[in-house]
Amino acid sequence: MLDSKQPNYPLFYRGLWSQTKLRLQDYYKRTLKNPQWLLMFTLGRFRIIQLAAVYLAKRPAIANLESADSMFEDINVDEAVKFLKEDGCYSGFKLPENILHEIIDFTQKNYCYGDAEPNMGFLYTQKQSIETKNKRQFVRGDYFNSSLNCLAIKNITKAQKLLAIARSYFGAEPVVSGTRLWWLFVNKTEYDLNKGAYFFHYDLDDYKCLKVFFYLTDVTLSNGSHVYVRGSHRKKKLKHLLSVFKLRSDQEIIENYGTESLVHISGEAGTGFVEDVNCFHKATPPQQSNRLMLQIQFTLNDYGTNNDFIEPVLLKNGLDS
Repeated sequence: MLDSKQPNYPLFYRGLWSQTKLRLQDYYKRTLKNPQWLLMFTLGRFRIIQLAAVYLAKRPAIANLESADSMFEDINVDEAVKFLKEDGCYSGFKLPENILHEIIDFTQKNYCYGDAEPNMGFLYTQKQSIETKNKRQFVRGDYFNSSLNCLAIKNITKAQKLLAIARSYFGAEPVVSGTRLWWLFVNKTEYDLNKGAYFFHYDLDDYKCLKVFFYLTDVTLSNGSHVYVRGSHRKKKLKHLLSVFKLRSDQEIIENYGTESLVHISGEAGTGFVEDVNCFHKATPPQQSNRLMLQIQFTLNDYGTNNDFIEPVLLKNGLDS
């Protein structure tokens, strides 16, 4: 096998070898935790199975909840579902200013963890110090137990407009199966691009899955924008549908789906969008300033494998070790 550390070997393939090892380990852990996840992962990519899963997952809808709160009044549920069905993504709504500021304040006062390693905790203002101490640069910084520790995030997971979108799109009652809050860091040297999800991929977290994303910092086209492939949730190439590994290079995506299908999403802090993550998508590396993002995940089932929960006793301050 080619050495993944060779400096002259294409970054995509270095990321591919890295992803293959990490994915196999992840699949093994998820299967041990919930064998039903393996059944979903194996069959859930096929539309007929998705339809059957929706039928079996039908739960009584919770009536008249859409008016229970005033968050995201600018969202038109029918319009959002229409865009999701056709394009795979709906954007254009924003976080309320007070919620945005509350989450940003939370990120300044609580530890994030370098490259999601529980023993590498640090305050955002300590990033340079911990990198100097450990003689490494982090690609990202993840917050754990975000919906448990941040009331603003917990409230977003209950926002009835978001639940209404998921309910209508799924055709069944959704569950909140995970949240995620993380930084992507500007990096001046070459690093493992897979850690930042900088290669095109699609997610199989359930038979039906929507993820709601919020930029918590200003994001430009050259500074950490999210990219998705319009319509790829409906019309995926057979080789991509059947492959166990979902990592794809930009060149392969363009050759199979066309440059015109690539949609970049940018916006100021608070910008929100909801995506069927069965679409091919990726992040782009921030070049000027670090990007902070929040993710809320809605699915039919909760396999217990997509949340950011970690026992607090396992979390360590990386500057003290």
